[in-house]
Amino acid sequence: MEENHPLTKRKLQARETRKRILESALSLFREKGFDQVSIDEITSTAGVSKGSFYTYFQTKSDIIIEEFRLIDYFYEKKEAVILRNPDAASRLIAFTRHQLGYIHKNMGFRTLSILYINQMSTFYDQKILANRERALVRIVSKIIAEGQAAGQIRQGDPVELAEWMNRCMRGFFLDWAISKGAIDIRKDGMRFFSEFVLPALCTKQMHA
Repeated sequence: MEENHPLTKRKLQARETRKRILESALSLFREKGFDQVSIDEITSTAGVSKGSFYTYFQTKSDIIIEEFRLIDYFYEKKEAVILRNPDAASRLIAFTRHQLGYIHKNMGFRTLSILYINQMSTFYDQKILANRERALVRIVSKIIAEGQAAGQIRQGDPVELAEWMNRCMRGFFLDWAISKGAIDIRKDGMRFFSEFVLPALCTKQMHA
């Protein structure tokens, strides 16, 4: 969240420590796999005490959840820009373009693979991918509801339609991860969304 005043030296140090732990953990997860990395190894790589880890995270899985929180925060920051577009279709296209750009630039296929593997595991209960409270679902369902009111989007529960859209995109992201980045996530992702996903959401009037 945005800071309204300068951070103290202590808070800056705390932010840097947390960042080092997060980055070290993700680097190790990519190299060895989530289940093969211990908290001791994470803190050793980050150059911090084990107690510091528990100051910011309760479990290794919290590292994974943090990645989803960061992308949701990114969506929230881009929401106003996305909503400046004139209609539902162009807003959904803008949202997807930002989404694809973020995942390409800030996550990469290795990190995305780790996130998906974690979410599919039966050992971890916090299934954020299916959480309807995420900013991703809120923003997309808002665009859909307003598009329905304007006759631009097909009728149906906006939240359910948002989830359908997100499931389609997750399928594309999974293919990208399986291909180890061989698919052009931005170019091919936009084509997949624009030519396949978006037409399934829009009314005939929007296609005309």
